[in-house]
Amino acid sequence: MRIVHYHYRHIGATFSLLAASLLTLSSACTNILVTPGASANGDAMIAYNADSGNLMGQLYHYPATKSAVDVDVDGVNGNVNGNGMRKVWNWDTARYLGEIPEDPLTYNVVGNTNEHGLVIAETTFGGIEILADPKHQPDARIDYGSLIYITLQRSKTAREAIQTMANLMDAFGYASEGESFSIADVKGEVWIMEVIGRGEGKVGAVWVAVKVPDGMMAAHSNQARIQTFPRDDPDNCLYSHDVIDLAKEIGVYETPNDDPQDEHFSFSDTYDPVTFMGARASDARTWSIFSMLAEDTEFEKKYEKYAMGQDPTNRMPLWIKPLQKLIFQDVSSAMANHYEGTALRSDKDVGAGPYATPYRARPLTWKYDDVMYHNERSVATQQTGWNFIAQIRSDMPPPISSILWFAVDDSSTSPRFPVYGGSTAVSDAYSGKGTQDGVPSPLLEFDIGKAFWVQNMVSNLCYTRWSSAFPLVQTKIKTIHSSFEDEIALVDQQMMAMMDKTTGTNDENLDGIINIATAFGVRSGDRLHKEWFQFYGELFARLRDFYVIEEDPSDPICNCKVMEVGMASTWKARIVEETGSHYKCVDDDSVPDLLAAMSTHTLDTQKLRGSMSSSGE
Repeated sequence: MRIVHYHYRHIGATFSLLAASLLTLSSACTNILVTPGASANGDAMIAYNADSGNLMGQLYHYPATKSAVDVDVDGVNGNVNGNGMRKVWNWDTARYLGEIPEDPLTYNVVGNTNEHGLVIAETTFGGIEILADPKHQPDARIDYGSLIYITLQRSKTAREAIQTMANLMDAFGYASEGESFSIADVKGEVWIMEVIGRGEGKVGAVWVAVKVPDGMMAAHSNQARIQTFPRDDPDNCLYSHDVIDLAKEIGVYETPNDDPQDEHFSFSDTYDPVTFMGARASDARTWSIFSMLAEDTEFEKKYEKYAMGQDPTNRMPLWIKPLQKLIFQDVSSAMANHYEGTALRSDKDVGAGPYATPYRARPLTWKYDDVMYHNERSVATQQTGWNFIAQIRSDMPPPISSILWFAVDDSSTSPRFPVYGGSTAVSDAYSGKGTQDGVPSPLLEFDIGKAFWVQNMVSNLCYTRWSSAFPLVQTKIKTIHSSFEDEIALVDQQMMAMMDKTTGTNDENLDGIINIATAFGVRSGDRLHKEWFQFYGELFARLRDFYVIEEDPSDPICNCKVMEVGMASTWKARIVEETGSHYKCVDDDSVPDLLAAMSTHTLDTQKLRGSMSSSGE
């Protein structure tokens, strides 16, 4: 996702100053795609971090409708008129785009999945300026956010979704920058689709969609990744008829003499050439994910210079084979990645502070003495609005085939709860509407009843005490996820018991299954919200005032152990290097450790700098 920005890459040029300055205002996203053959339990998985500082973490819900004409503007969908027309707002800018005809039948949508097990996610790559600016199609009525949610309401499978998206863009124009979409369905098909607008005076977008081979996994993170693609294999590759012709028309591609059929035409290299920041701030996240999970143990070093922006021609493969079949926790760990243990780690330099945080204050790029610098942009980031990992189970009835593990805020510090794609209601703690519904995000209205605020409370406490807090948060999250996995197994068993063993699922049983699934999702979200608020209190009590406090029943004062963990030795060294003898104690005994003295009952107040009685302390 990107919010109110244009991330342009100039043809034949390196990353421009304009692009660099605009990137500082941008948000960005990360996706992971796992095919059934690459997962331990045979489930396709899609993971998505929706990253933006002005995106409120909420779980959108669009109930199924049987007739658009019967839906009032104030009815269940809110953006459908009584005349069967649907109002469309730009998800990024909240600008009203116009109306399009609504389908007479729409499917139930929860977040980024629907009642048929279809899942769609995205990341924005921007692209070349001549096509990327949405102003080139001023009358367009479909942006990439609307494209996702309208398509989920109208499609059952990944192939249907690709065609629906193409049809919508061709019919109503495309009001966004270049996008990479992740699309997966209950049949086990997992696709990457990349699109970019056709430019001034034209309608819609050119695009290519490639199916990820079973047994492989893929990822993308704000850099177009599809390079060459087969044009004679519709089972595995689909594309717009003019995807190459447009590039020739606008002068960004010429047919080489030695390639008259354009077999080596590269979508990414033509429409979104890799720049320094395209590699370092965007595709490096894909590198970090692949480095964690690849069967090729040399992958990290093989593409390290590319990720660092030093060798943009050494492109990574579109997909990889994982070292072992992946489970939910593997994907969750990858989405919590901060470049730990790699050349791009940022928890060891001076910017990490005394508690080794991998995060930096925004903007992403900054100037000093007229020189442009940048912060690292990891998979997990503080500006995430919401995130999810979707599991798509091909052996389950459609309404319960997809499970959306949903969280709000930072993907490394926030727990997810499960909600089924067929659920007809969501937890009040997570529910809400977005700018794509014409509703501004209430980002200045603190509400303790909303998970977005409570999960931000935990995350922001963690940022200030990273080395002490993050391990505690990660342990708690893993415990919560494990508990939910056990509960899902029991709920699945209960729902499957309702199946008619002779004729399959009849309507009455299907309603019962959906009711159980809905109740479980609502209950899980409500309970997690309360549990995480309680955890915030526990974490705050343990880490207040720069202490680390642990339970100790043997201590008669507080039944706890209060520890002054101090700073890392590397941080102490920096202080001494910068300040010399400014903080040096002339006499080592002149300022004893008060807490340590109390614990051994050897406190001599006269050794303090000023007596306690005279200072009042």
